[in-house]
Amino acid sequence: MKHLLIALSALGLVSAHVNLAQAQNLTPIRMISFGGATNLPAWAAVDKGFFEKEGLKVTIDQTAGSVEQFRDIMSGKYEFASTAFDNIVAYTEGQGAAKYDDFDVAAILGVHSGLNSVLARPEIKTFDDIKGKIISVDALTSGYATVLYQILLNKGIMKDRDYKIISVGGTDARLKSLKENTSQMAIISSPQDLQAQREGYNILAEASVEVGAYQGSAYAVRKSWAKAHDKEIMALTRTIIAAHEWVFANKQAAVDVLKAHVKGMSDMELSALYDRITGPGGLNKGAAINVQGVETVLKLRSVYGEQKGPVPPASRYIELSYAERAKSGK
Repeated sequence: MKHLLIALSALGLVSAHVNLAQAQNLTPIRMISFGGATNLPAWAAVDKGFFEKEGLKVTIDQTAGSVEQFRDIMSGKYEFASTAFDNIVAYTEGQGAAKYDDFDVAAILGVHSGLNSVLARPEIKTFDDIKGKIISVDALTSGYATVLYQILLNKGIMKDRDYKIISVGGTDARLKSLKENTSQMAIISSPQDLQAQREGYNILAEASVEVGAYQGSAYAVRKSWAKAHDKEIMALTRTIIAAHEWVFANKQAAVDVLKAHVKGMSDMELSALYDRITGPGGLNKGAAINVQGVETVLKLRSVYGEQKGPVPPASRYIELSYAERAKSGK
């Protein structure tokens, strides 16, 4: 019996050393994203070991806003990002909150197709009630700000005439602004919009319904980093595509992942949240970029961006070759 225990102990040590060696062989990848339940595929890829099967050790941090996010990407603090596709366009054109001479971030996969709500304080019950009030956005001329401007215009509420605008940062900052009454309306992602609705705030519109096809957030990398790290970028691409497909095919398991990351919601609410983020305007199937949605983003930027004029080609901001190679098995 003693010899058996010693043998088992030795086997345990060998197993631990093997696991340690395997862990040491994993390539670390740092990812930065905004908050919200549309991070579900990335969370699942970490929690279920999908990244590790591709030889990656991925950590995910939440950014305070687009200014900080792109500063951290450009400084090399993070290699991989989930960000509003509009942000990529804005910074590429030198219209972001900061300027980078060597900016080369491109979208390689799609996260979701505009799943955001127009959320208003309890006293703002209709769009007309926002007249003379304040809306809060991440950045004034990028992100989902242009979507909110267009939705308001569709309701007859004109930018620079009927309301004021303040830039406060990401989802949590915008929600904080609403709660502190420094603004009365904002674009908010799930589940924060649903949680706020339970507290008496009003969801006045769904972005994906109001503006139609739209490429919301996208997975992005610096082109220079991707070129120098082909093995890693292909591993990331394969994993994210697989994770999106897994989420759509495994509701209960995906709800369990949500439960581990989204606090304060019942099982029934989490199930409803899953249905919401896999429904219209939600997660992109197969992490495919919504090409028609990209065109909508570019059209809105030609109206609300700093630089007016012809709509530039989508190829300036997206790189589809990695997804094409991943799907072809190359």
